[in-house]
Amino acid sequence: MSITIRQAGVGDGSTLHAMALELATNHGHGQDFTAVPEDFERFLADPSPVGGAFIAFWAGEPAGSAIWHRSFSTFRGRETLYLEDLSVLPGHRRRGIGNELLRAVARLAQSRGLPAISWLMMDWNAGARRLYEAAGAEIEGGTCYCRLSGEALERLGS
Repeated sequence: MSITIRQAGVGDGSTLHAMALELATNHGHGQDFTAVPEDFERFLADPSPVGGAFIAFWAGEPAGSAIWHRSFSTFRGRETLYLEDLSVLPGHRRRGIGNELLRAVARLAQSRGLPAISWLMMDWNAGARRLYEAAGAEIEGGTCYCRLSGEALERLGS
């Protein structure tokens, strides 16, 4: 079997939605997942996009995705790519799909002359750690992910 990677476009919203929901559920955040397929369609159809996505196929069937957006590194003083999510559906793992998705994002960064890609990884995800370490990623210790949303965002912004 072979892996095919292509850039996501209009009409792929439901595919990206299904993969994002699977990832959220797999990571124990299914109850926080509020996105609908139309949200992904709007993202993909934006005439001034801040990001994009790749979809991986195994034997013609959607098997994984990588969703990224533009970012800015204050340390580098340059734009970088932020890999929001890289996911491979459970039935397709350990086939090289994650590696090929990561390679597609790396090629995109290189084609744009960007110096780095960054992302967060759940520390319990041994499979992701193996993938990223094999790719040569630096995995920093002591970094915490922070989020301000819901009532706390409303309260602080008022």
